[in-house]
Amino acid sequence: MPEDPNENTTHQTKGNENEISDYYDGLKQIEIQGYETGVKKARTALFVTAGLLFVGELISVGLTGLTLTPLLIGIALIESVIFIGLAFWTKTKPYTAIIVGLVIFIGMWILAIIGSGFMGAIGGIIVRIIIISYLISALKPVKAWEDARKNM
Repeated sequence: MPEDPNENTTHQTKGNENEISDYYDGLKQIEIQGYETGVKKARTALFVTAGLLFVGELISVGLTGLTLTPLLIGIALIESVIFIGLAFWTKTKPYTAIIVGLVIFIGMWILAIIGSGFMGAIGGIIVRIIIISYLISALKPVKAWEDARKNM
């Protein structure tokens, strides 16, 4: 018995739709993987910031002649732990984590200027500018990553 020609056409159309859908999903996955480089870059920048803050605080205590007390070590640890937490937060909300990290980092720089004056402004300025530029450069791919994930 011959098959109904309309039934065969319907089956082919569904097959083509699945192929197109699979192809589109594959492209989206490749696009997201491309953006993940930016997310990893941002995460790395936040981890490096945490380490540099801790070491920088210890160096500045030594340079100013203050004694290294548990309170100063605690403050340096808290600053570092904040950025470590933000780095882990990039796994779910990378754009928000970077924005919060930038605000906190710049806020800490402003506090250093208020507390130390001119020396707080120029102390470690090259490292500060590198960290800020690294975080800002990661904003665009991270935002694109989040948008691509929402559209999946």
